[in-house]
Amino acid sequence: SPDHPLYPWPSKAHFITSLLFSSPRLPFSEVQKKAVLSWAKELGVRNLPSLGAMKKCQSHLQYLVGDPTEKVTSHSGNTFYINNIAKAIAKDYANPLTRLAMQDYPEDGGKGMSQVFNGTKMLLDLPSPPAVQVNRTVYFTDELLQESSGGYFIPNRFFLAAGDTLADTTESCDKVLYALGRAAQRTEAGFIVSDEQEIIPTSMFTRSFGDIAATCGELDCGLTASSIKYASLSPNPLREKSKGRMVYSVPLIIFMDDVSGNISKQWNKHHAIYMSNANLPREMLEKEFFVRFVSSSPHAPPMELMRAMRESISDAAQSGVIAWDCKYNEEIMLIPYALFLAGDNPMQAEECSHAGLNCNYFCRTCEVGGTKEYKESEAGYNTIFTSGNLRTPEKTLQEIRQQFETAFKSGATTKIQNSVSLTGVRDSSSALILSVLVELGKKLRKRTAGSQALTENEVEVALRKEFEELLKGGQLDDIINPLLGTDGLDIHMDTPTEILHTILLGVVKYFWGQTVFLLEKAKFLPIFQCRLESIDKDGLNAPCLNADYICHYKGSLIGKHFKSLAQVMPFIIHDLVPPTVLNAWTVIGELVVLVWHTKITDTEAYLAMLSRTIEDFLNVTTQCAPSILISKPKFHFLVHLPAYIRRFGPAIVFSTERYESFNHVFRLSCIHSNRQAPSRDTCRIFSHQDTVKHIATGGYWYDPIVKKWVCAGTQVLCYLDEHPEQAKLLGIPNSSHNPPIPDVVPWSATRCAKILGTARPGIKLYQAKSVVTSEGEHASLNSHVIFRQPLYVGRIREILVSSRDSQTADHVALQLFTFAAALHPSLYLPCIDLTNNETVSTGIDIICAVNIQHNCLDSQCTDIQQHPVHQERIETSRTKATVKHKSTPNFFLNVYSVHNYAHIQRVVPDTLRETPLRVTNAAEVRTMAIRQLRDKRAAKKGGDMSQLAGSGEGMDAQPPIAPPSAFDHAPAKPRKSAPKAKAKPAKASASGSSVQGKRKTAPTQQNSEASMQHQIVFAPPTGPPQHVYSQALQPPHPPHHSFPPPLPIPSLPPLHSLPPLHQSPPPLYCPPPQSYFPSQFSGPSSSSRAPPLHQFQPFMSPAHHPPHNVEGRFPQPHSGYPPQESQARYLQSQHYYPQFGAPYPGGM
Repeated sequence: SPDHPLYPWPSKAHFITSLLFSSPRLPFSEVQKKAVLSWAKELGVRNLPSLGAMKKCQSHLQYLVGDPTEKVTSHSGNTFYINNIAKAIAKDYANPLTRLAMQDYPEDGGKGMSQVFNGTKMLLDLPSPPAVQVNRTVYFTDELLQESSGGYFIPNRFFLAAGDTLADTTESCDKVLYALGRAAQRTEAGFIVSDEQEIIPTSMFTRSFGDIAATCGELDCGLTASSIKYASLSPNPLREKSKGRMVYSVPLIIFMDDVSGNISKQWNKHHAIYMSNANLPREMLEKEFFVRFVSSSPHAPPMELMRAMRESISDAAQSGVIAWDCKYNEEIMLIPYALFLAGDNPMQAEECSHAGLNCNYFCRTCEVGGTKEYKESEAGYNTIFTSGNLRTPEKTLQEIRQQFETAFKSGATTKIQNSVSLTGVRDSSSALILSVLVELGKKLRKRTAGSQALTENEVEVALRKEFEELLKGGQLDDIINPLLGTDGLDIHMDTPTEILHTILLGVVKYFWGQTVFLLEKAKFLPIFQCRLESIDKDGLNAPCLNADYICHYKGSLIGKHFKSLAQVMPFIIHDLVPPTVLNAWTVIGELVVLVWHTKITDTEAYLAMLSRTIEDFLNVTTQCAPSILISKPKFHFLVHLPAYIRRFGPAIVFSTERYESFNHVFRLSCIHSNRQAPSRDTCRIFSHQDTVKHIATGGYWYDPIVKKWVCAGTQVLCYLDEHPEQAKLLGIPNSSHNPPIPDVVPWSATRCAKILGTARPGIKLYQAKSVVTSEGEHASLNSHVIFRQPLYVGRIREILVSSRDSQTADHVALQLFTFAAALHPSLYLPCIDLTNNETVSTGIDIICAVNIQHNCLDSQCTDIQQHPVHQERIETSRTKATVKHKSTPNFFLNVYSVHNYAHIQRVVPDTLRETPLRVTNAAEVRTMAIRQLRDKRAAKKGGDMSQLAGSGEGMDAQPPIAPPSAFDHAPAKPRKSAPKAKAKPAKASASGSSVQGKRKTAPTQQNSEASMQHQIVFAPPTGPPQHVYSQALQPPHPPHHSFPPPLPIPSLPPLHSLPPLHQSPPPLYCPPPQSYFPSQFSGPSSSSRAPPLHQFQPFMSPAHHPPHNVEGRFPQPHSGYPPQESQARYLQSQHYYPQFGAPYPGGM
């Protein structure tokens, strides 16, 4: 009975065993379950249930709570299973763990945003949540009501906003629920509805439509003729449907992906769908516990699964979901709808009925694209940098219908291919039927011997008859992409740019691959590894910076590696790559920080800065590799990112990292299936896990036996609190931490006593090793933090804990940093100097840890040192090289760090917060890129591949506007190797060399030329360079364990006057001309006067990096966009949504 302390389990053994066997990340097979039960039985456990009893108990739980698993048969005949959406969202409202954290209404965040319900889609575009409850009375939208002043009002939209904003802070007090609507006035001629909308608090509502309608004659006057367009005097349909219950709308985030069902490397493809309740805050959405499994199948294509998902949501919305609201202890009705669809780019393209990233019109959001020739032209190339005409579901549907009409005509294959090529529309849902019609048309039109060919009308009649049979009595829209006709879903605007696959696994990965190629060709990869090993990881929260792993598996890195590399790359490659590549990595650092914002304080300023950064990044990419913008659509996808952030909130909200992580849980559920019914088994496994989690965490369900809403017994509800290890197995995080006991030290012997200059005889304190900051992280000794005084950056020198309270740091000694007057000229970072000034603060004033890197660039840290390598937690005799930092007080504040970005931005002075544009002459750079593409295409057609490696012919007469691309791929196809000739004996020549020796030389040059077509092309910049490279071989480390100091660079002649280095085919990447090196290294014969290998190290111009202790050493940063111009450019290039125009208390 529900009064039993272990209800609904019959005994404690049943409950604990069921809890153990329902862990998502610790699944048990049947054999393992038998072994565990046998082990417990041998230890003498009493009342131990058998495996059969556990299965009966599981079936009983499913009967009580409800079994959501349903069988689905698709139009094509595929069979799979799905967990009902209605029962899943009902659990969210009946569980206090989720219900108490939900926000039922969209929120106007004022100037900023941090959640998905701050976005314009929920706030402005979608229909309002249908009802609000005031003093236990339900008020619906579009119904007449009366407010406290005696006037009438018709609400159109409900939303939350801050009632008052505290002075001098960005935090707001309690949120107030408002109604946007129109005032109405009752006259003898009827109700007059105001033309203007206004906003009032819902707390002013006094009489509902039901109360007004119950008053005799109050509605008899009706509406005036001018007011009919605004309202009606009829009740909301949901009033009758809900039968007095409160009604809530439930936005859903839907994710679909292809994932292997095997633990091994053998690919066992499944398509899986997960979902999340978007009413939950972002912090909870990121937890695995709140991700719901919906469906999967190894047989059905993805759009068939999505059709079943859509029908499940539609059925739930049509009938309404009756659930228990554990927050207000009442029955409610839920109306679910799809908010947006998350996923990688190929999956989102399929959901939009788009042909994918490789078609001419590659963007699923807009109509940017064209043929390759058009995209390489001036008009086509410039369209990549902006948003084109937005696609619409109506237009996509029209194009799909037109393709079916084309299938009935002759020449359908070519015409449909041309249609896909010209529009980018290809519907995978109906592709099978379309291909059947096309092939049947070919067969009917084919003339066979002894029979007369069918006329075109007869063919069309036969095709239409076959088409009707394929539809099985349905309509064409029944087989087309179901998402195109979903109410409230604009599929082209509701598949937002996903930052994991587009940025980390997209543009960052592209630049990583090209940069590694440059490092390998110049033999700089050992130096890169040494510097990466020396990076200070404190305060970076990036555990994936293992230098050995990254450099060894440089071609197999994943998202977490790229996210970590983006935050430190400029510190490592500052003198190893061309300036344009360094600029690209600095912009990537800024872009990653901006995109991974969790809270935006000023939406307009943020989006303007993001648009500016994206545009600058695309311009820098144009300098580095003009053709990559054409071949890689992900660069263009960045243009739409600001519009998606405005629509759905911070980009991390629609990131798929949480769902990609949940793929592991799905995979674990697959391996314990017998593979006979994988879709059914997976649905049942997740259904049982959700049931046990729901019951154990205090959820309610309707008991069909006692016929009321009940929850688990008292012992069940208290068990997870008393056993955190079990809660962790269910996916509920546990943050308990037991700090070690610190050492005792007298006050007089502390550093704090010397700083304060006070004497406290007899006082003893504990000397701690770390302190917990306000952000909840541990900052150890010698780590760097931001602390209040008012805001400073300091290095922790000592931590003292009071003997009275060993959990509170009373004194923290900090050594202060000061900011330089300007940003660094090449890394665009704030320079900070470590001073001798020290201060004492308290533990509560320590805000967060920050990442600081030594300024090796200006300090000229060239020496290396060897550190022992630890293996199996043991120090070995093996060593690894790291940079030996010079004892200079010069450092960089790493503003490229994603961790604690908000506090880092506040501590940086206002004059150092905006970095200059890396490309100020964007139009000229793009013109130069178009010219390079044209020259490359001409060279490819003419067979002259030498133009692909250098700066191109004709540059002597017309110098390039911008430096040539730092890296780019030649689009040539690999040459087929010629058959090997039979070797013949070599004959000595008169000069002493053999014919065979001569034959060895020619193939080497030919192979070099062929391999060049697939490698990166690098050309030295024009004018005085900032970086100098050598293609000569270099040892991993010089014999004397020191990198050579920077060498002086002599004056350089113009680039076009330099003589060619050699007459052989151009190298894979061009070394600097001989005059780039000091005069003692140059000469008529490079082989006779080659310098030692260790002297060919990267070095920089002394003029470019002046000594750090020179006053005014850095020029003032370029101002970039003025604020007004930045805002104007942003509004012109993005999809702008105005806010509510009507004023209301607290400001909108």
